[in-house]
Amino acid sequence: MTNKKLLSASIIAKNEEEMIGTMIDSIKGVDEIMVVDTGSTDKTVKIAKSKGAKVYRGYKWNDNFSEARNVAKDKCSSEWLLIIDCDEVFLGDIERLREFLESDVMKNKDAAMFDVDTGSEVNDQIRIFRNLDNIEWSGAVHNLPYMITDKGHERIQDDRIFRSAFKIRAYHSPSHQIDPDRSLRILDKELRKDPNNTRYMYYIAREWLNRNQVLNAIFYLERYIKVAPDTNEKADTYYILATCYLDTGDVRAALDNAMDAIKLLPSFKAPRVLIHNISHENYKKYWVPGINASDNKGALFVRDGEEKLK
Repeated sequence: MTNKKLLSASIIAKNEEEMIGTMIDSIKGVDEIMVVDTGSTDKTVKIAKSKGAKVYRGYKWNDNFSEARNVAKDKCSSEWLLIIDCDEVFLGDIERLREFLESDVMKNKDAAMFDVDTGSEVNDQIRIFRNLDNIEWSGAVHNLPYMITDKGHERIQDDRIFRSAFKIRAYHSPSHQIDPDRSLRILDKELRKDPNNTRYMYYIAREWLNRNQVLNAIFYLERYIKVAPDTNEKADTYYILATCYLDTGDVRAALDNAMDAIKLLPSFKAPRVLIHNISHENYKKYWVPGINASDNKGALFVRDGEEKLK
């Protein structure tokens, strides 16, 4: 293995004594593990240090994930940053990841996407990016790394991102029960400041769905549809709206939104399956060819459990 400082793991943590050790074990071979602890009162810091991590405890949590992540980024000293949470596990081989970062394919790239699997859904996320001054995290919650330009924060251009085959498995940390409404609280606060922020609308709707508050979710999803541009996130929003309306018994609205999802992203399998499953038995067969042809290319989330024919 080369001694070059190629790869740092950039991590934020709070009260993750049950998870952080397993996560660190999965990334052995990186040049540096930098943990910004945001106020742990358990053994998180002790465990992280025992496994070779550097720990910074000078940051006070401010209900802003980007702020904390940028502190962690600034503490890292390698060329590339691996982003991983304490309740996640890197499923690949770090030596292969190092070889990938030093290969020709990444010479003209600034970031790489991994598949992140929660057990119920999979989506691709930027989990590797260059440790550059003009890349930083933005967004108080459900944040992303952005380029800093004269116009402000702009998404990293697609041609500078490589969609890799590396995978991360995400679990559910017991520490979430300490402050279970944290993300909902932050999203509500941010939407009061920026009412037309579509990313926050999308994720606050998901927070309400996690609490089985379907009508609250519909409220934010409908707001989203009115102002959001046509993206894969909007296609996913149409699909989630379809499932919500189905839960309320409004089959017509469910069908309309599922069709809108398909129109926007024809490769998206889940809305086709939804329509198949609620169709009359005599008509289900007509949806099967389209379902078989759908490969979810471009889909924001792939939900295997919602792609089963009934």
